[in-house]
Amino acid sequence: MRDGKTQLLTRNLGHTYGAMSTYPYRNVEVAWIRPDVDREVLRACTRRSDLKGLFHSIGVLAILAASGWITYHFYSTGQWGWMALALYVHGGLFAFRPQVHELSHNTVFRTRWLNRFFARVFGLVHWTSNHARYWMSHKYHHRYTLHKESEAERVLPRAQTFSVVLLRAIHVVDLTGFLTALYDAVLLVFVPFRRNSRRSVWERYVYDQATDSERRDAYLTHLYQFGFHIGFAIVAIATGNWFLVVLVTLSQWYGGRWYHTLVHDTMHVGREPESDDFRKSCRSVRVDPFTSFMYWHMEWHTEHHTFAAVPCYNLRRFHALTREHWEEPQTLFQAWREIARSSYELLAIASS
Repeated sequence: MRDGKTQLLTRNLGHTYGAMSTYPYRNVEVAWIRPDVDREVLRACTRRSDLKGLFHSIGVLAILAASGWITYHFYSTGQWGWMALALYVHGGLFAFRPQVHELSHNTVFRTRWLNRFFARVFGLVHWTSNHARYWMSHKYHHRYTLHKESEAERVLPRAQTFSVVLLRAIHVVDLTGFLTALYDAVLLVFVPFRRNSRRSVWERYVYDQATDSERRDAYLTHLYQFGFHIGFAIVAIATGNWFLVVLVTLSQWYGGRWYHTLVHDTMHVGREPESDDFRKSCRSVRVDPFTSFMYWHMEWHTEHHTFAAVPCYNLRRFHALTREHWEEPQTLFQAWREIARSSYELLAIASS
Protein backbone atom coordinates (compact mmCIF):
# COMPACT_ATOMS: atom_id res chain seq x y z
CA MET A 1 0.00 0.00 0.00
CA ARG A 2 2.83 2.34 0.83
CA ASP A 3 4.44 1.63 -2.57
CA GLY A 4 1.14 2.40 -4.29
CA LYS A 5 0.87 5.77 -2.55
CA THR A 6 4.48 6.54 -3.42
CA GLN A 7 3.87 5.73 -7.09
CA LEU A 8 0.77 7.95 -7.16
CA LEU A 9 2.66 10.86 -5.61
CA THR A 10 5.67 10.35 -7.90
CA ARG A 11 3.49 10.13 -11.00
CA ASN A 12 1.68 13.34 -10.16
CA LEU A 13 4.94 15.12 -9.44
CA GLY A 14 5.82 14.45 -13.05
CA HIS A 15 8.73 12.03 -12.62
CA THR A 16 7.18 9.12 -14.52
CA TYR A 17 6.75 11.14 -17.70
CA GLY A 18 9.15 13.57 -19.26
CA ALA A 19 8.31 17.24 -19.49
CA MET A 20 7.75 19.03 -22.77
CA SER A 21 11.08 19.21 -24.57
CA THR A 22 10.81 22.88 -25.53
CA TYR A 23 8.88 25.88 -24.27
CA PRO A 24 8.34 29.28 -25.91
CA TYR A 25 9.92 31.10 -22.95
CA ARG A 26 13.39 32.22 -22.03
CA ASN A 27 14.89 34.26 -19.23
CA VAL A 28 15.62 37.76 -20.49
CA GLU A 29 17.81 40.29 -18.73
CA VAL A 30 15.75 43.23 -17.49
CA ALA A 31 17.68 46.19 -16.04
CA TRP A 32 14.88 47.42 -13.80
CA ILE A 33 14.76 51.12 -13.06
CA ARG A 34 13.98 51.74 -9.41
CA PRO A 35 13.67 55.18 -7.80
CA ASP A 36 16.40 56.15 -5.37
CA VAL A 37 14.36 56.25 -2.18
CA ASP A 38 15.78 57.12 1.22
CA ARG A 39 17.40 54.04 2.77
CA GLU A 40 16.03 54.74 6.24
CA VAL A 41 12.52 55.05 4.84
CA LEU A 42 12.93 51.79 2.94
CA ARG A 43 14.33 50.03 6.00
CA ALA A 44 11.43 51.23 8.15
CA CYS A 45 8.79 50.29 5.58
CA THR A 46 10.18 46.81 4.92
CA ARG A 47 9.95 45.95 8.62
CA ARG A 48 7.51 43.07 9.13
CA SER A 49 5.17 42.79 12.06
CA ASP A 50 3.51 39.69 13.49
CA LEU A 51 0.92 41.91 15.17
CA LYS A 52 -0.06 43.66 11.93
CA GLY A 53 -0.05 40.35 10.10
CA LEU A 54 -2.33 38.77 12.70
CA PHE A 55 -4.66 41.76 12.68
CA HIS A 56 -5.04 41.59 8.93
CA SER A 57 -5.30 37.81 8.62
CA ILE A 58 -7.71 37.32 11.51
CA GLY A 59 -9.63 40.43 10.45
CA VAL A 60 -10.29 39.07 6.96
CA LEU A 61 -11.27 35.67 8.38
CA ALA A 62 -13.62 37.40 10.85
CA ILE A 63 -15.30 39.39 8.07
CA LEU A 64 -15.86 36.25 5.99
CA ALA A 65 -17.14 34.37 9.05
CA ALA A 66 -19.48 37.25 9.95
CA SER A 67 -20.97 37.45 6.46
CA GLY A 68 -21.43 33.68 6.53
CA TRP A 69 -23.09 33.77 9.96
CA ILE A 70 -25.48 36.56 8.90
CA THR A 71 -26.41 34.65 5.76
CA TYR A 72 -27.01 31.46 7.75
CA HIS A 73 -29.18 33.39 10.21
CA PHE A 74 -31.44 34.62 7.41
CA TYR A 75 -31.58 31.10 5.98
CA SER A 76 -32.46 29.47 9.31
CA THR A 77 -35.19 32.04 10.03
CA GLY A 78 -36.71 31.80 6.55
CA GLN A 79 -36.01 35.41 5.54
CA TRP A 80 -35.39 34.51 1.91
CA GLY A 81 -35.06 38.00 0.47
CA TRP A 82 -32.48 39.02 3.03
CA MET A 83 -30.76 35.65 2.60
CA ALA A 84 -30.40 36.24 -1.15
CA LEU A 85 -28.91 39.68 -0.54
CA ALA A 86 -26.57 38.31 2.12
CA LEU A 87 -25.43 35.53 -0.24
CA TYR A 88 -24.69 38.18 -2.88
CA VAL A 89 -22.51 40.12 -0.44
CA HIS A 90 -20.90 36.96 0.98
CA GLY A 91 -19.84 35.77 -2.47
CA GLY A 92 -18.57 39.24 -3.32
CA LEU A 93 -16.37 39.25 -0.22
CA PHE A 94 -15.03 35.78 -0.99
CA ALA A 95 -14.00 37.00 -4.45
CA PHE A 96 -11.27 39.05 -2.76
CA ARG A 97 -8.51 36.54 -2.19
CA PRO A 98 -5.12 38.22 -2.64
CA GLN A 99 -4.00 36.65 0.65
CA VAL A 100 -2.66 33.73 -1.40
CA HIS A 101 -0.54 36.28 -3.24
CA GLU A 102 0.58 38.10 -0.11
CA LEU A 103 1.44 35.00 1.89
CA SER A 104 3.37 33.52 -1.04
CA HIS A 105 5.70 36.54 -0.78
CA ASN A 106 6.46 35.63 2.87
CA THR A 107 6.27 39.30 3.90
CA VAL A 108 3.09 39.36 5.99
CA PHE A 109 4.66 38.03 9.21
CA ARG A 110 8.05 38.48 10.80
CA THR A 111 7.84 34.92 12.15
CA ARG A 112 8.02 32.57 9.16
CA TRP A 113 5.97 29.74 10.63
CA LEU A 114 3.04 32.14 11.08
CA ASN A 115 3.26 32.96 7.39
CA ARG A 116 3.21 29.26 6.49
CA PHE A 117 0.39 28.57 8.94
CA PHE A 118 -1.93 31.24 7.57
CA ALA A 119 -1.06 30.26 4.01
CA ARG A 120 -2.48 26.82 4.90
CA VAL A 121 -5.50 28.33 6.63
CA PHE A 122 -6.43 30.55 3.70
CA GLY A 123 -5.77 27.62 1.38
CA LEU A 124 -8.65 25.85 3.11
CA VAL A 125 -10.85 28.94 2.84
CA HIS A 126 -10.12 29.40 -0.88
CA TRP A 127 -9.50 25.78 -1.78
CA THR A 128 -8.87 26.32 -5.51
CA SER A 129 -5.97 28.68 -4.71
CA ASN A 130 -2.79 26.68 -4.24
CA HIS A 131 -0.16 29.01 -2.77
CA ALA A 132 2.69 26.62 -3.55
CA ARG A 133 1.77 26.29 -7.21
CA TYR A 134 0.91 29.99 -7.42
CA TRP A 135 4.42 31.01 -6.38
CA MET A 136 5.93 28.87 -9.15
CA SER A 137 4.45 31.33 -11.62
CA HIS A 138 4.31 34.53 -9.61
CA LYS A 139 8.04 34.78 -8.97
CA TYR A 140 8.53 35.08 -12.75
CA HIS A 141 5.78 37.69 -12.93
CA HIS A 142 7.80 39.86 -10.55
CA ARG A 143 11.14 39.10 -12.14
CA TYR A 144 9.98 39.75 -15.72
CA THR A 145 6.79 41.79 -15.36
CA LEU A 146 4.92 41.95 -18.70
CA HIS A 147 7.91 40.67 -20.70
CA LYS A 148 6.08 38.00 -22.68
CA GLU A 149 9.21 36.04 -23.56
CA SER A 150 9.75 35.29 -19.88
CA GLU A 151 6.37 35.38 -18.11
CA ALA A 152 2.79 34.59 -19.07
CA GLU A 153 0.97 35.19 -15.80
CA ARG A 154 -0.02 38.58 -17.22
CA VAL A 155 0.24 38.98 -21.00
CA LEU A 156 -0.21 42.44 -22.52
CA PRO A 157 -1.24 44.23 -24.59
CA ARG A 158 -4.79 42.91 -24.47
CA ALA A 159 -8.13 44.50 -25.13
CA GLN A 160 -10.44 44.53 -22.14
CA THR A 161 -13.56 46.63 -22.05
CA PHE A 162 -15.85 47.39 -19.13
CA SER A 163 -18.17 44.65 -20.39
CA VAL A 164 -16.16 42.11 -18.39
CA VAL A 165 -17.36 43.83 -15.19
CA LEU A 166 -20.94 44.02 -16.45
CA LEU A 167 -20.94 40.32 -17.33
CA ARG A 168 -19.76 39.49 -13.82
CA ALA A 169 -22.57 41.64 -12.42
CA ILE A 170 -25.18 39.81 -14.51
CA HIS A 171 -23.64 36.36 -14.08
CA VAL A 172 -24.49 35.99 -10.38
CA VAL A 173 -24.17 32.18 -10.22
CA ASP A 174 -21.27 30.57 -12.09
CA LEU A 175 -22.28 26.91 -12.33
CA THR A 176 -19.93 26.30 -15.26
CA GLY A 177 -17.03 27.72 -13.27
CA PHE A 178 -17.75 25.40 -10.35
CA LEU A 179 -18.08 22.28 -12.51
CA THR A 180 -14.86 23.17 -14.32
CA ALA A 181 -13.02 23.72 -11.02
CA LEU A 182 -14.32 20.42 -9.65
CA TYR A 183 -13.28 18.54 -12.79
CA ASP A 184 -9.82 20.12 -12.68
CA ALA A 185 -9.45 19.33 -8.98
CA VAL A 186 -10.16 15.65 -9.56
CA LEU A 187 -7.90 15.58 -12.62
CA LEU A 188 -5.00 17.11 -10.68
CA VAL A 189 -5.12 14.22 -8.21
CA PHE A 190 -4.72 11.49 -10.81
CA VAL A 191 -3.17 12.98 -13.97
CA PRO A 192 0.53 13.99 -14.04
CA PHE A 193 0.68 17.77 -14.14
CA ARG A 194 2.87 18.07 -17.22
CA ARG A 195 0.63 15.67 -19.16
CA ASN A 196 -2.54 17.40 -18.02
CA SER A 197 -4.10 18.97 -21.12
CA ARG A 198 -6.12 21.30 -18.88
CA ARG A 199 -2.93 23.09 -17.84
CA SER A 200 -1.56 25.87 -20.03
CA VAL A 201 1.90 25.76 -21.58
CA TRP A 202 2.96 28.44 -19.11
CA GLU A 203 1.74 26.46 -16.11
CA ARG A 204 3.61 23.38 -17.31
CA TYR A 205 6.72 25.43 -17.96
CA VAL A 206 6.92 26.90 -14.45
CA TYR A 207 6.09 23.48 -12.99
CA ASP A 208 8.98 22.02 -14.97
CA GLN A 209 11.32 24.73 -13.64
CA ALA A 210 10.32 24.04 -10.02
CA THR A 211 12.28 21.80 -7.68
CA ASP A 212 11.04 18.38 -6.59
CA SER A 213 10.33 19.82 -3.15
CA GLU A 214 8.20 22.63 -4.62
CA ARG A 215 6.25 20.18 -6.79
CA ARG A 216 5.66 17.88 -3.83
CA ASP A 217 4.43 20.80 -1.73
CA ALA A 218 2.06 21.91 -4.50
CA TYR A 219 0.63 18.41 -4.94
CA LEU A 220 0.18 17.73 -1.23
CA THR A 221 -1.35 21.19 -0.77
CA HIS A 222 -3.91 20.37 -3.44
CA LEU A 223 -4.67 17.01 -1.81
CA TYR A 224 -5.33 18.40 1.65
CA GLN A 225 -7.32 21.43 0.43
CA PHE A 226 -9.51 19.42 -1.91
CA GLY A 227 -9.77 16.52 0.52
CA PHE A 228 -10.83 18.82 3.35
CA HIS A 229 -13.76 20.20 1.36
CA ILE A 230 -14.84 16.77 0.16
CA GLY A 231 -14.91 15.62 3.79
CA PHE A 232 -16.59 18.83 4.93
CA ALA A 233 -19.33 18.48 2.32
CA ILE A 234 -19.98 14.84 3.23
CA VAL A 235 -20.28 15.60 6.96
CA ALA A 236 -22.41 18.73 6.41
CA ILE A 237 -24.87 16.95 4.12
CA ALA A 238 -24.99 13.82 6.30
CA THR A 239 -25.88 15.92 9.37
CA GLY A 240 -28.52 17.95 7.55
CA ASN A 241 -26.41 21.12 7.37
CA TRP A 242 -26.09 21.24 3.59
CA PHE A 243 -26.36 25.04 3.53
CA LEU A 244 -22.92 25.22 5.13
CA VAL A 245 -21.53 23.77 1.89
CA VAL A 246 -23.04 26.73 0.04
CA LEU A 247 -21.47 29.19 2.49
CA VAL A 248 -18.03 27.59 2.77
CA THR A 249 -17.21 25.38 -0.22
CA LEU A 250 -19.21 27.01 -3.01
CA SER A 251 -18.81 30.69 -2.10
CA GLN A 252 -16.34 31.35 -4.93
CA TRP A 253 -18.98 30.83 -7.61
CA TYR A 254 -21.78 33.22 -6.77
CA GLY A 255 -22.48 36.74 -5.56
CA GLY A 256 -21.21 40.21 -6.32
CA ARG A 257 -17.88 39.15 -7.80
CA TRP A 258 -17.97 42.05 -10.26
CA TYR A 259 -16.54 44.46 -7.70
CA HIS A 260 -13.38 42.41 -7.29
CA THR A 261 -12.97 42.46 -11.07
CA LEU A 262 -13.47 46.23 -11.08
CA VAL A 263 -10.60 46.65 -8.62
CA HIS A 264 -8.30 43.76 -9.52
CA ASP A 265 -8.09 44.29 -13.28
CA THR A 266 -6.61 47.77 -12.88
CA MET A 267 -3.19 46.41 -11.91
CA HIS A 268 -1.66 46.06 -15.38
CA VAL A 269 -4.27 46.24 -18.16
CA GLY A 270 -3.76 49.29 -20.34
CA ARG A 271 -0.20 49.81 -19.14
CA GLU A 272 3.04 49.43 -21.08
CA PRO A 273 4.43 45.92 -21.68
CA GLU A 274 8.13 45.17 -22.25
CA SER A 275 9.11 48.15 -20.10
CA ASP A 276 12.04 48.25 -17.68
CA ASP A 277 10.17 50.66 -15.37
CA PHE A 278 7.41 49.34 -13.09
CA ARG A 279 5.86 52.81 -13.10
CA LYS A 280 4.99 52.23 -16.75
CA SER A 281 3.90 48.59 -16.54
CA CYS A 282 1.88 48.81 -13.30
CA ARG A 283 -0.88 51.05 -11.99
CA SER A 284 -1.79 52.19 -8.47
CA VAL A 285 -5.34 53.26 -7.65
CA ARG A 286 -7.19 54.77 -4.71
CA VAL A 287 -9.99 52.81 -3.08
CA ASP A 288 -11.92 53.11 0.17
CA PRO A 289 -10.40 51.71 3.42
CA PHE A 290 -12.63 48.60 3.54
CA THR A 291 -11.87 47.62 -0.05
CA SER A 292 -8.18 48.24 0.62
CA PHE A 293 -8.31 45.94 3.64
CA MET A 294 -10.05 43.12 1.78
CA TYR A 295 -7.67 43.59 -1.16
CA TRP A 296 -4.67 43.43 1.19
CA HIS A 297 -3.64 46.91 0.01
CA MET A 298 -2.63 45.64 -3.44
CA GLU A 299 -4.12 48.78 -4.99
CA TRP A 300 -0.63 50.21 -4.36
CA HIS A 301 0.54 47.90 -7.10
CA THR A 302 3.32 49.97 -8.63
CA GLU A 303 4.98 50.35 -5.24
CA HIS A 304 4.53 46.64 -4.55
CA HIS A 305 6.27 45.60 -7.77
CA THR A 306 9.08 48.11 -7.43
CA PHE A 307 9.86 47.20 -3.81
CA ALA A 308 8.30 43.77 -3.25
CA ALA A 309 9.87 43.42 0.21
CA VAL A 310 7.52 46.09 1.62
CA PRO A 311 4.69 44.29 3.50
CA CYS A 312 1.22 45.04 2.19
CA TYR A 313 0.17 46.90 5.36
CA ASN A 314 3.08 49.35 4.92
CA LEU A 315 2.48 50.20 1.26
CA ARG A 316 0.27 53.23 1.85
CA ARG A 317 2.77 54.73 4.29
CA PHE A 318 5.63 53.91 1.91
CA HIS A 319 3.86 55.72 -0.91
CA ALA A 320 3.21 58.76 1.29
CA LEU A 321 6.87 58.98 2.35
CA THR A 322 8.19 58.60 -1.21
CA ARG A 323 5.37 60.21 -3.19
CA GLU A 324 7.75 62.30 -5.31
CA HIS A 325 8.82 59.11 -7.10
CA TRP A 326 5.36 57.93 -8.17
CA GLU A 327 2.49 58.94 -10.39
CA GLU A 328 -0.58 60.18 -8.57
CA PRO A 329 -2.77 57.11 -7.91
CA GLN A 330 -5.79 57.01 -10.19
CA THR A 331 -9.40 56.62 -9.20
CA LEU A 332 -11.14 53.48 -10.45
CA PHE A 333 -12.96 55.64 -13.00
CA GLN A 334 -9.69 57.09 -14.30
CA ALA A 335 -8.09 53.64 -14.43
CA TRP A 336 -10.93 52.11 -16.43
CA ARG A 337 -11.02 55.11 -18.75
CA GLU A 338 -7.34 54.48 -19.50
CA ILE A 339 -8.04 50.76 -19.95
CA ALA A 340 -10.92 51.53 -22.33
CA ARG A 341 -8.81 53.94 -24.38
CA SER A 342 -6.03 51.36 -24.74
CA SER A 343 -8.50 48.56 -25.53
CA TYR A 344 -10.31 50.51 -28.24
CA GLU A 345 -6.99 51.37 -29.88
CA LEU A 346 -6.04 47.68 -29.91
CA LEU A 347 -9.44 46.67 -31.29
CA ALA A 348 -9.17 49.33 -34.00
CA ILE A 349 -5.75 48.00 -35.02
CA ALA A 350 -7.04 44.42 -35.05
CA SER A 351 -10.01 45.32 -37.27
CA SER A 352 -8.00 47.38 -39.76
